[in-house]
Amino acid sequence: MISKELARAINDQMVFELYSSYIYLGLSAALEKLKLPGAAHWMRMQVDEELIHANIFYNYLNDQDAEIELGKIDKVSTKVKSAKEAFELALKHERIVTGRINQLCALAMKNSQFATLTFLNFFVTEQVQEERSVQQIIDKLELAENSKEALLFIDKELGLRAAPTVPAAAQTTV
Repeated sequence: MISKELARAINDQMVFELYSSYIYLGLSAALEKLKLPGAAHWMRMQVDEELIHANIFYNYLNDQDAEIELGKIDKVSTKVKSAKEAFELALKHERIVTGRINQLCALAMKNSQFATLTFLNFFVTEQVQEERSVQQIIDKLELAENSKEALLFIDKELGLRAAPTVPAAAQTTV
């Protein structure tokens, strides 16, 4: 059985994942305004991924017979002047998420909640991929500098991102 302290922290993370989806939705809207539909699409796929993450935390709490606590989701401000700025905000946010996941792991270890630690391992690995993915986009945008042609090429590439799926490793069984 999961400790109440850890259940509360996982509930907080579930709500933070929903907040993350808001951030990405706002970034998508900002990129639409910049006439970058591919980058906007990439952000919309990220919205879906964050919602999947929130559902994974929800399911885990249910599997542990823990209380579900739906907290307040703060308003976001995501006004940006460029694709690079949008992805820099995304990277900054992903680094916050990484820190939060690491704190959850530390709490699980402190409370000898080894099943939860195993569950969180998916998110530890996921965050490495998340940060790397966004950093690679920033790197491409930096290489493009002020080239509109390069930006359009990158935008087209970002528009090819497929919809996320729930990985088998993150699925829990009842």
